[in-house]
Parts: sequence; C-alpha cells; structure tokens
Amino acid sequence: MFVSLRARLLAAALTAVVLALIANGIASYVTVQNHNDEQISENLDAVVSGNAQALDTWFNARFSMLTAMDEAVKSDAPRAALRQLNASGDFMATYLANPATGETLFYNDWTPPSDFDPRERDWYKRAVSEKDTIVTKPYVDAQTGDLVVTFARPYYQGSRLVGVIGADITVTAVIDIVDDISPTPSSFAFLTAADGTLIAHHDPELTLKPASRLNEQLNAAMLTTLANAKQPTALSLQGSEKRLLGRHVGGQSGWELVVALDEHEATAGLRAIASTTTITLIIVAIITAVALSLLLKLLLRRLHSARNAMHNVASGEGDLTQRLPEEGNDEITQIAAAFNRFVSRMEDVLLEVRSGSEAVHTAASEIAKGGHDLSRRTESTASSLQQTSASMEEITSTVEHTAASSREANQLSKAATEVAERGGQSAAKVADTMQEIAASSNKIGDIVRLMDSIAFQTNLLALNASVEAARAGEQGRGFAVVADEVRKLAQRSTDAAHEIKALNEESQGKVKNGTTLVHSAAQTMEEIVAQITRVTDVLGEITSATGEQSDGIGQVNVAVADLDRMTQENAAMVEESSTAAEQLQEQADHLTGVIGRFKLSGSKLAQGALPGSAGQTPALNAPR
Repeated sequence: MFVSLRARLLAAALTAVVLALIANGIASYVTVQNHNDEQISENLDAVVSGNAQALDTWFNARFSMLTAMDEAVKSDAPRAALRQLNASGDFMATYLANPATGETLFYNDWTPPSDFDPRERDWYKRAVSEKDTIVTKPYVDAQTGDLVVTFARPYYQGSRLVGVIGADITVTAVIDIVDDISPTPSSFAFLTAADGTLIAHHDPELTLKPASRLNEQLNAAMLTTLANAKQPTALSLQGSEKRLLGRHVGGQSGWELVVALDEHEATAGLRAIASTTTITLIIVAIITAVALSLLLKLLLRRLHSARNAMHNVASGEGDLTQRLPEEGNDEITQIAAAFNRFVSRMEDVLLEVRSGSEAVHTAASEIAKGGHDLSRRTESTASSLQQTSASMEEITSTVEHTAASSREANQLSKAATEVAERGGQSAAKVADTMQEIAASSNKIGDIVRLMDSIAFQTNLLALNASVEAARAGEQGRGFAVVADEVRKLAQRSTDAAHEIKALNEESQGKVKNGTTLVHSAAQTMEEIVAQITRVTDVLGEITSATGEQSDGIGQVNVAVADLDRMTQENAAMVEESSTAAEQLQEQADHLTGVIGRFKLSGSKLAQGALPGSAGQTPALNAPR
C-alpha cells in the first residue's frame, strides 16, 4: 500500500498531525472534564444546599413556633395559644399533654378516648428523653391518608416538666419540595429519615420503604456519609449511573436530603465536546491529507523527474552517455550529481574493459592460430620420431649382427693359426668371409649415413621447435627445454655416426688388406701365418669397436624412445593449449558482446563492430 515515498511521507505526516490532534483533544477533554466535574459538583452542592436550606426553613419555622409556646403552657388557658399555633403553623392538630395527670388538651376541644394516655406515645417519650423539640418518623394518617409527622417539645418550670406540646402536620409541602428537585430530566431527589426510611421520593410506592430498595449500599451509614461528603459519590440507582450528594435537614430530626444527579445527562455537554472534537479531528485530517498530498506532489516533482531519468538510463539499451539534470542545491540534486558521477565512473571502467577485451581477443586469436600450427608440426615431428625409432631398432639389430660376425671372425682367426697348414683350403673360406665383412662394412656405412641424415633432420626439427617455443613466450618455455634436449641428442647422434663412419672406413681398409693377404696366401703362406696374429688383433679391435657401437646405438635408441614419448606428451599439451586458446577466444567474444550492450562515448561496440560479434545485437536484459 505504502510503496511510494510520497505515500509514506503522507502517511507519516498525517499520522503526526492526527496524533497531535488526538493529544490536543485528549488534553482538552481532560481539562474540560475536570472543569465539568467541578461545575457539576458545585451545581449539585448548590442544589442540595439550597433545597436543604428551604427544608430547614420549613422545619425551623415550626421549631420556633413550638418554642414560643413556653408561656402558653404555663398559663391556665393554653387552648387559645394552641389554636393560634395550629393556624400559624398550618398544623393538622395541636395538643398539650399534662405529664402529671396524663390528660391531653386539643386545640379544637376534641376529647380523646378514656384510654388515651400521651405518656405512652412515642413522640412524648422522645421529647422527654431528648428534652428538646423532636420530629417523629412519618406515618400515614388514618383519616386523610396523608403522610404525617409529629413535632413535640417538652416544657419545664425549673427542672420540673410541666407539659409536652405535640403538633401533627402533613409533609406534603416537604414532598412537593423534594419532588421539584430535578437538575436534569432523569435526576431526582429523595428524603430519608435517620434510619434510612424513605420519606419523599418521586415514586410514591417507595414511600416509607427502606432506601436500600434503591441500592443495597444505601443504608443509614452510607446516607450519613453522603450527608457529610464534600464531593458527590457515583452510584447506580434504578438502572442508571447517578452522582449522589446529601445534606442534613431539620436540625436534630436526623432527616437527610439526597439529590441523585443523572451521570449521562450531567456529562451530555462533555460528550458533545468529545463528538465535536472527533468530527473536527476527522475534518482536519482530511483537509491535511489533501493539502499534504498536493504539497508532496509539488515537492517531489523533481524527484519523480530524477526517477524517470534513472529509469531511462537503467532500461533501454544501457546508454551510459545519458546524465540526470542537476538543478538546484537540494538532496535530489545531490542524488542526481552522485548518480552522474557513478555513471561516468562506470563508463570509464567499461571503456577500459572494452580496450582490454579487444587486446584479449587479438591475443587469443593469435594464440589459437599458433597453437594449431604448433599442433600440426608436433604431430609431424612425432611421426618422424616414430620412423626414426623404427630405423634405430633396425640399426641396433644390424650392429648386434656385426658384433656377432666380429666375434666369429676372431674365432676363425684363432683357428687359422692352428690350421695354417691347411691355408690353401682355409684361404678360400677366409676370402669369402672377408667379402661378407666388406659387404657388412658397406652396409654399416649406409646405416651410418642414414643416422647422420636422421641426426641432421632431428637437429633441424629441434631448431624449429625452439623458434616456435620462443614465439609462444611463457607458455612455450617447457617445450623449449624439450627442444634443447632433442638438439643435444641429435648432436650426440651425429658425433656417434661420425665415429662409426671413421671406424667403418678403417674397418673397410683393414678388410681390404685382409683380402689382399688372403689372395696372396697361396703364394706366401708364411706371410699369412705371420699376419694371422695381426689379423686376430685387428678383429679384436673390430669386435671391441662394434661392441662400443652397439652400446652407443642402444643409448641413441633409448634417447629416441624418450624423445618419442616426450613428443607425444608435448603433442597432447599442445592440443590442450589449443583448446584453452579456443576457449579464451570464446570468452573474449562473450566479453566483447557484453561490453557491446552498453552505449559508451565514441563506442563502436554497441553497433556490432567488435571482432567475432559482427551482425549481433545483444538484448539489454540478455543473460550474462
């Protein structure tokens, strides 16, 4: 929901305004509530006190009237005063009880029954007991059905009780006063006696019922607490919350006036303020939201422009030549400047990468081409080495055969000493043998020339390999070492071939001499016998030289085999190098394509001009 910065700022500002309004509303509400509670308490106290004063006035007037009857009681004719008291106090009946005789004198000459004794009456006993004016509990008059109370006052002459005056009066006026007490439509007042009996209530059916009918907590102690309290007490009466405050009325009567103010109606103004504050908060929040939305739209206009420009740079064809506008000196301008610096840095880096990719591409192409040539030459060298190895095997076999022939000639030469007398017959055999030796020597000469030619070609190949290794640089260093070893082996082979050639030529000369000697053996057997020893020595030297040739050729054969193995390994390495060069070329092409996706200053890569990427237009979001 709040995905945009504008929505978040609007929500944050609106939240702050709403919280401020709520805090202000709560503070105002609490303040008004405190003032309202104080006002309610003051008004309720005024209502209770005013009506209690009115009731006290009603009671005090009757108390004063009874107090004024002191002289009348002591006179011999008190009836006139009783009539005056009855009329002035609006009493129903006034009467005087004689404590000595128990007689009762009524204002209207009414004669009570003979068994009527005032001294047994509650009003008489209480007045005498308290020695002051008392008011009895209300009771229902049997004749009128009205609620009546009796005022009674004892009179003394000195310390002697001379009479007790009683006056009956309806409390209709009191009930009317209590019924008229209604601070609000649902509020009411009630009057209770000292024991908690309801004297006056707006519901007549509760008259003379205990106050606990209104609430079980309204007992005598609770009523006394309400009468002495300074602040109203909250209590539920008849299904609604009320604030109760009471006052004592009637002096020593023990009566209490309690006013029950309806909580809901008393706080109606407070609720109206709360409703008004809530409506005001909602209206202000709406107005603030609209105003802030328009203001944020105006303030964030340049940010939206920067966002659109950045979106254009990020999307499309990766054009790094675009720049954001840098207008003003605020945070948006700073963001645009930072983004422009970043894009410039990226463009510089990509330009360097582009140059490097071109160089890598060129080097990879050259390496791949050289690798292919080197692989082809290495394969040719390996094939020649295989042929050389086969020829060396044949030379080895021939040399071994020559060595065996030399040993056999040596044995024949020794045998010639023993059979000198049969020189004629043996001479022919020696001549044949010497001819075979001459043929073998010629064959050895051919082989030596072949070895010399092979050594020359091997040396030439080694030189070519050294040149290619030098061109390969660091990667051809190992191959250069191998080429150097091959060149050394070729040189040794050349030297050995020269030595064999010299020995072979010498052997051929000696064979010719031996042949001459054999042909002349028939003429000069003595010379043959004399030369046999020399021939034996020469053949021993030939045998020794042939053994040395065999050993040298064996070493050459081993060297050629090692050279063949290393050549094969080098061929495999050259093949791997060629494959790696091809992969490097592919990576260079890929890197070139990646760089070609961006449009750079003076760039030709984005137009497909890179080597290996002609005709390709890579997509902006292509996988990398």
